[in-house]
Amino acid sequence: MRDYLEDREIPVWFLLDMSPSMLFEGASVSKHAVLAEFTLLMCRLMLGRGNRAGAMIFSGQVDRTIPASGGRRQLLHILGAVSGHRPGRGATDLKAVLAQAAGVIRRRSLVFVVSDFISPPGWEDKLTLLAQRHDVVAVRLTDLLDTRMPDLGFLTFQDAESGEQLFVDAGDRGFRERFAQAADAREAALRGAFEKAGVDVVELGTEDEVLDALVRFAAMRKRSLA
Repeated sequence: MRDYLEDREIPVWFLLDMSPSMLFEGASVSKHAVLAEFTLLMCRLMLGRGNRAGAMIFSGQVDRTIPASGGRRQLLHILGAVSGHRPGRGATDLKAVLAQAAGVIRRRSLVFVVSDFISPPGWEDKLTLLAQRHDVVAVRLTDLLDTRMPDLGFLTFQDAESGEQLFVDAGDRGFRERFAQAADAREAALRGAFEKAGVDVVELGTEDEVLDALVRFAAMRKRSLA
């Protein structure tokens, strides 16, 4: 990890998705809990090495911006903002968030976009533009139930961000197959967007150990930069 994070001069920014979909507890803990742990570990590491860190917290759009600064007080400031944030209603507008980040983050920085990337389309080009000016890392948070639906019988789903409800029969094999196909299509589209933007990707599932995932990511980055 130390070799990858060699430059103490580069500011670090965390774009943190605190939308309602992050609060859902599926197969394990919520994505929000994983986001909080990732932010704690990475922010502590970067600030401990003398980097300055800032954060933009968003739900529908950007709710709060914490300018980049250093020291333990900044760590507590960012973590307090994460733990105390209450998401607004409405779908996440990742396009607007990335566009605002491009305007706020002027100096070349290491930018972690920590999100489940559940958002209306149109954000992909904004990610590409942000990556042209900064070293951007997409930290994608996932849950097993995002991609595969178990046989749970009749269920009522509610979209965490729009409030829309849908009654489904998860016991129907055809429904589960269509759900999996749609999920696979979303996965392929996301991989394509990240590849086009030229960003590195950290995949963090709610069942994963965050520290282990960071170690694997650091090793991957070291190989790619060698």
